Amino acid sequence: MNIEIYKTSVETRDQATYLLRLLQQRISDCVMNFDLEDCDRILRIESNRDISEIVSGMFVKHGFQCQKL
Repeated sequence: MNIEIYKTSVETRDQATYLLRLLQQRISDCVMNFDLEDCDRILRIESNRDISEIVSGMFVKHGFQCQKL
C-alpha cells in the first residue's frame, strides 16, 4: 500500500469532511485523513494505485488547492 501526502488549502473541519466524502465516493478503496493541525493542512491517502490526478481534479473543481509532496 502506498501513502500519498498532499499540502492543501483546506482551513476548517467542515471543509475537510466535505472533501473526504467526495473523495471516498470517487475512490472508495482508500484510507484518507486530514491533519489540519499541521501548518500545511496535510491530506494523507493510503492506496494501492496512483490517484493523484483524481485528488487534484477534485480539489480544483471545488475551489481548493493541493500539492502532492
